[in-house]
Amino acid sequence: MNPREIQDNLELAETLLAQWLRFRQFYYKGISPEPITPDDETQFLEATSGIAQNIRKLGQRIDDKKFPFRKEEISSQLKGAISISHFRAMPENDQKVYYREWHKSLVYLSRTVGALKFQNEGYRPVEKLAKGRKRGGKGMPAGVLIAIVVLVLLGGGAALAMFLGLIG
Repeated sequence: MNPREIQDNLELAETLLAQWLRFRQFYYKGISPEPITPDDETQFLEATSGIAQNIRKLGQRIDDKKFPFRKEEISSQLKGAISISHFRAMPENDQKVYYREWHKSLVYLSRTVGALKFQNEGYRPVEKLAKGRKRGGKGMPAGVLIAIVVLVLLGGGAALAMFLGLIG
């Protein structure tokens, strides 16, 4: 990603994170005894629509293997939340499970925002080719190279000593 794409994706991810936190307020209202107004339900539908749009946009822009922000799980949670009243109608156990899943998604979204902020500040990840090797590297790790050089020198020294008759 170029710096402009990173900045755009960061802004989108931060917006999505703020929307996801707002979604929790609707959940809390649904499980509270507070009355639910038609205006609350309208705001809820607008918020879920905005989250769905932004989750789709972000999913198209970034690789979910590098940034696993749980887009399928968030989409599934949105589909399962029909209204604020729906939260109230859920059995208490289901409410707890729903909140636990919401929280997992929050953690993953926060990680994605953090990674994008890190990249926005100039960090560029190095792609790994195989365990212990990095793209653009000079071959084997320094420790292995030193060990080989030491063994070759010791072996060469022993062979030279035998050739000169110093060793039996």
